[in-house]
Parts: sequence; structure tokens; C-alpha cells
Amino acid sequence: MPFISSPNIIECQLRGTMDSQRVMNRINVRVGGAPTAGDCATVAANLATWWNGNVKALIPASVLIREIYCKSMQVQNGPEATYSAGYPLAGTWATGGAMPNNVALCASLRTGLTGRSARGRWYWYGIPQDKVALSAVDAGYCASVVAALDALNTLLTSLSAAWVIVSHFNNGAPRVGGPVYFNVTDILCVDNTADSQRRRLPGRGA
Repeated sequence: MPFISSPNIIECQLRGTMDSQRVMNRINVRVGGAPTAGDCATVAANLATWWNGNVKALIPASVLIREIYCKSMQVQNGPEATYSAGYPLAGTWATGGAMPNNVALCASLRTGLTGRSARGRWYWYGIPQDKVALSAVDAGYCASVVAALDALNTLLTSLSAAWVIVSHFNNGAPRVGGPVYFNVTDILCVDNTADSQRRRLPGRGA
């Protein structure tokens, strides 16, 4: 797809490894102006702090974070930054291993507005085996995941930034006037049924 400029937006990729397979979560962050290399570095470093304080304890040691990559989406060849100090870094969940790569918990990202364009999803990987029974993720674990993602949203707000859903298309056509941004205002697990991300299986790509 041709590049579409998203003014003031930094794309953040939290890149990890699970069972030798590269896995990733991606979010968009709106800053106060055209993103600089310094903005990208600041956001990446703060995401690393968040991961260490909120995610590491919820995933087993077989799940690693490799780097956090942030880039400007304002121009095609814009600034970027990568945080990798002390990485790869493993999870510290103490009991048992992780569920298979494809097993994920879907957290719904809400913006207070209707329509598919105004919602997003975070597929949480590395769920501990002892937190899944049949196809259900433990309700307490679901609450911990939501709390971790809420902490991320709060952190970004403290940086005078915003976690946003970026919508480039409407009814299958490019949006007139450019992309529209929706601030993430609420995060929830609609249910505790385990989801599947087949591309995270070994050999299929992140």
C-alpha cells in the first residue's frame, strides 16, 4: 500500500520473540507536532519502562522482548529510534511455561465513538499455561492485562501524548483530507475466551 502521511503520529512496534518466532504489538502515538528523533527516542524509552514494570511479571521466561522501534509516520523517510538497552529481556512469571504462540487474549481498545474505524485491538501473547482452562483465560489474569494496558495509556498521557487509533479509510476509500485519529479512552476484555493469532505460530511470521 502506498505511504499515507499521518501528521504528528509515531508508530511504535514492541518486538519480541516467543519459541524462536518473532512476535509484535504495534500502537500509534500522537505527539504535539511533527515527530523528531528525540520524540521517537523518548516514547521508546518510556515504553521500555512500562514493559519492565507492567508486562514482564505477567509472562513466562520463554517470552522475550527484543527491541522497541518507533518511527515518524508524518513523512515516508522520517525520524526513527530504537530502544534495546539490556535486551533481550525475559518475562518473570514464576510458574510453568507459556501457552502456544497462537494463543492470545484480545483486549478491545475503545474511543467512546461507534464504528470499526474507531476501535482497535491488542492481542496479548505469552499467557501462562496455568492461567488458561480449556479455552478460557483466568478472569483475574484478564484484569491484570487490562490494568497493564491502562497503565500504558496513563503513561502516554503523562508525556503529553495520546494513544490513538489511526483510520486511513472509510467505506473502503481513502479518507478525504487525510487520516482521522481517535483517542483510546477505555480498554477492556469483552470476554475471557482465548483467541488465536495463527501468524505467530513458528515459521509463519510476526
